[in-house]
Amino acid sequence: MQQKITKKQKQQVKEQIIKIEEKSLNRQQLQDKIEQQKQQFKKYTPEQKKQYIQDHTIYNTSLEVSFFQEFTIEILQHYINNYIKISFYNSESRREEHKIFYISKDTIIDLMELVHKGKNYEDNLTGSDREILQTYLQATKVEIITPNEQKAAQNQKRKGAYFNYINITGLDLSRYQIGNDEKEHLNLSETQCFIYSLMQSGCYEESQIEYIRSQMNQDNIQFSLSSIKKLKGLGPIHITYYEDGKKDQIANINNSSASKNTNSKCEDEIVDVPLVNIGCYKNHYFINDDCLHISKVWITNFNEHNRYSKFMENTNLKQIRKTTNTYCYSFYKQEQNIGISAGTMITTMMESGLFQEIENPNIYNQNEDKPISAPIDCQPFQKFPQNSSALKQHTEETQQIREDNKDIQTEIVNVGKQLIVYADFESFTKDENDNNIVHKPFLLCWTVDGETVYSGKTIFSLINYIEDMMIKECYSKILVLYHNLSYDASFILQQQITIRDILKPDNQIIQFTVQRNHHLSIIFRDSMRLTGNDVSVSKMPSMFFTKEMQSKIYKEIFPYTYYTMNRYCNKIGSITEASKHIGKNTKDEFIFSIKNAQAYVDEDTFDLQKYALYYCQQDVRVLCKSMQLFEKMIKEQFNLELFKYVSISSLSLEVQKQRGCFDECVQVTGQLRKFLQQYVIGGRVMTADNKIIKVGKEFKQEDDKNVVVINKDDITDDDCTSMYPSAQRRMYYPTGFCKTLTKEQIQYYNDSNNLFKITLDNKSEDQSTLYLEVKLKKSSTFIRRDFPLISYKNKDGVRMFTNDFDTERSYFYDNISLQDLITFQHIEYEIISGVRFEGRNYTIEDVIFDMFTKRQQFKKQGNPVQIIYKLMLNSSYGKTIEAVHNTEDVILNQKDYVDYIYKNKDFIKDITQIGDKYIVNIRSEVVDQTAYTYIGVLILSVSKRIMNEVMCTAEDIGIKIYYQDTDSNFLSQKDIPRLNEAYFKKYGRERQGKDMGQFHPDLESKKGEVTHASRAIFLGKKFYAVELQVETEEQQKVIDYHIRGKGVTTQSIQKKCSDYKCDPIELYNKLSNHEEMEFDLCTDKPCFEKNKAYEYVSRESFIRKVKF
Repeated sequence: MQQKITKKQKQQVKEQIIKIEEKSLNRQQLQDKIEQQKQQFKKYTPEQKKQYIQDHTIYNTSLEVSFFQEFTIEILQHYINNYIKISFYNSESRREEHKIFYISKDTIIDLMELVHKGKNYEDNLTGSDREILQTYLQATKVEIITPNEQKAAQNQKRKGAYFNYINITGLDLSRYQIGNDEKEHLNLSETQCFIYSLMQSGCYEESQIEYIRSQMNQDNIQFSLSSIKKLKGLGPIHITYYEDGKKDQIANINNSSASKNTNSKCEDEIVDVPLVNIGCYKNHYFINDDCLHISKVWITNFNEHNRYSKFMENTNLKQIRKTTNTYCYSFYKQEQNIGISAGTMITTMMESGLFQEIENPNIYNQNEDKPISAPIDCQPFQKFPQNSSALKQHTEETQQIREDNKDIQTEIVNVGKQLIVYADFESFTKDENDNNIVHKPFLLCWTVDGETVYSGKTIFSLINYIEDMMIKECYSKILVLYHNLSYDASFILQQQITIRDILKPDNQIIQFTVQRNHHLSIIFRDSMRLTGNDVSVSKMPSMFFTKEMQSKIYKEIFPYTYYTMNRYCNKIGSITEASKHIGKNTKDEFIFSIKNAQAYVDEDTFDLQKYALYYCQQDVRVLCKSMQLFEKMIKEQFNLELFKYVSISSLSLEVQKQRGCFDECVQVTGQLRKFLQQYVIGGRVMTADNKIIKVGKEFKQEDDKNVVVINKDDITDDDCTSMYPSAQRRMYYPTGFCKTLTKEQIQYYNDSNNLFKITLDNKSEDQSTLYLEVKLKKSSTFIRRDFPLISYKNKDGVRMFTNDFDTERSYFYDNISLQDLITFQHIEYEIISGVRFEGRNYTIEDVIFDMFTKRQQFKKQGNPVQIIYKLMLNSSYGKTIEAVHNTEDVILNQKDYVDYIYKNKDFIKDITQIGDKYIVNIRSEVVDQTAYTYIGVLILSVSKRIMNEVMCTAEDIGIKIYYQDTDSNFLSQKDIPRLNEAYFKKYGRERQGKDMGQFHPDLESKKGEVTHASRAIFLGKKFYAVELQVETEEQQKVIDYHIRGKGVTTQSIQKKCSDYKCDPIELYNKLSNHEEMEFDLCTDKPCFEKNKAYEYVSRESFIRKVKF
């Protein structure tokens, strides 16, 4: 029931609030105010607290907004480090919504400053701070989420983090990671406290510490006891937890299966280290030494006696006796066992006021992105796959990390007798007044065979069908495929059903399981991950079917925004009005589709329900027929089951494994994987020298040094045929165990003559593959390039290629990339550290060439199987460089939610409420994933070499290249013959053609054949316009445009051209003059966004500002 606040109560609360004038407002005053009121609140009895908070809920409806804000802040101050739920009215969805936020001390300060300074303060905030303040200003209700306090205390995770206090006694407590000032304390706290404790124990070698540390998610400051028990490589650990100066709990971690030294020669071998005693106080782990030579008497009397030298010189104080004018101190003998432990010392010091709390604990969150050095010992961080022949040969001498590859397990589903269902929802996106609404499903269709299509209104219709099929046919597995599941999932997750095992990379739901009972689990999966994210249902017929078949299997036209609930219920719709909502399709095409659906009533009327049913049925038919053919092709060509795999990249990787490409190749994990991940550098995307390039006879030279004008009118693009497969064709996969470079090897490879003994072919004098941490410097003959090879990530995380580099920082290059730096830019280098593989497997050369050749043959025949080979060729390398997943998603119901978030609040990144469920994104504490990172790095390096060979050859003979986009570039058409000749002379290979590794023009136009381009403006990364000269079938010459605009749509660019009454070149010319423009991403296409509640809402406009 909504509470009422009387005027008297309102006045009483107002009098309690400390008024702070805007001029005198500062963060320290706000912190002091919060601390004072927090301490006062602690003195209240439970009844007083309950009365003051009044059920922890504040309503805005009975108060003025300004007072509501101050009143709410006053109460929230007493609930720092808790979660609040803010309810508000969403004007777009026209409904009451809420968001959940974590309240820190900084959040309260921001809210108070907002109240006193007004909305101008909000403009200075970004990210989550801005979101909470924007939501707070709209609040109609603020609810503090409180758990059962007794249950929360019982369930609270035992964890350790940084000690938030400094030592004021002058004692050296660095062994316990406690400093005497903030600077020393911060330096000590760079290492996570549990690892620091192990280091202080002296029981572990440095390589063992590295291995343990590598399993811990470095994004987490805190680390819980439950996760410590999962760490591998630990010996026996005894942890004592202290609370209020007393031992509260003791945990023993023995050599259980989780603690086995799985990096040893035998996986069942126990770690041979002594028992390590660790203490934990104030969520801080420390080495819990016994028998310290310091007494509790000395500690408790420190404040009173620290001015006496006799007191200070010996901490083994036994007793203090006071005479008339002096103190008499008696001490234990040096050899006596006082018996005080580190835990007792620290807790007693805290009780005696000998620690000072650090005012800004956020200093610990300022982790710099520091380079990761090569492991001292690589052996613990690699393994052969379980089914590898190499594993059997090396069982006694190899060291393994896990029994199986965890990554692959998440990608593969065991298949027994499996029922596969293809489904799709249709939804309303508008109301009767053409206003955007939260998308509401009104129809669901599904099919098993592509012939018989079933329909219903909700997901329960489908589930009931599946349950009936389970009884009739005894299927062991159920798989439901939606194309773009992330959208349809918004309708399914809103329902009261049990969901588990959700996969949500990049915030896109690609798979989850609906649990009906102990015997029925239904897996929902996104088919788009198998076909490629750019493949819609409408494109599937042209991908998988012949032209003859495409006349029977095709996606229909649908006026999405015309359909509303009232119109649908009334059944009858206007063809003329609906035709305004079908995009580029014509009214005649729409009428033809209506007649096919048998929904035609008369010349301007159609049956909305019949047509919607027909359209949705046709959608699932196309999806079913396409995926079934896809499945058949995969079985015939590769003898694999398509639906065992979540993505095309994991399927492609499996093909290479089956054909022996990964034989003798290890999977890497932990610190070695993180070290190698630093070598992942994609292809260059940039304009020449990072400047604006204008090409065309009409352009005049400009004073702007950032603009280069080239007066030519014969532009062409130069596209590499299958660049990544071409790289694999030229290389090998490194084999055997990775080893850290010795000092002698570093010295050896610091001589570039020795470095160049390593070549890609199987006749290489040195068969090594190196991954090196180096310092770079310019030689006296250093070559500045328009497209430099050296790169770094700027403050926004964008990779920039530059000639001007920092000689003090570390760079990470394999031997391929380092050789290219020396060859093409005359760089000098010094190796700091590195790792090395000694073996090679050249199988990939033949496998990739065979796949490419078959694709070419099928393409000439017009056989759709060619598309399968194209997908496989282009996707395999991506899986090898997959980044470590440091988070996981947990789905909770209302019953378990509150207790869970309080137990795990230090590890939660994000919370999304969907219907009666919550998706909690939580930072994983233990990270143990394997990959072939070093192979992916090598593929990228060889692919960059392919481009370097062409582009540096061009530049060396004076040919100007205007722009590069990973595997293609733009240059003058007249320069092509001269470049081909120079390239052949240098490398002995034909450069131009359509075979692997060759280059050819690839500009296309729907109007006809492109002869060349006459004008172009290249503004920056993936933002350019090219004017095409096209010859039609009727041999007429017309103009077309090739447009790219990163972050904006082609339709929005065309609309802006229409507004300005200019062509794309003229528009981009305005942008080149630093004019700011706004582009509407919703132009001529459906535009919707996902809100915090995982609901989709259409948008009328989405403005993006662009300025160069």
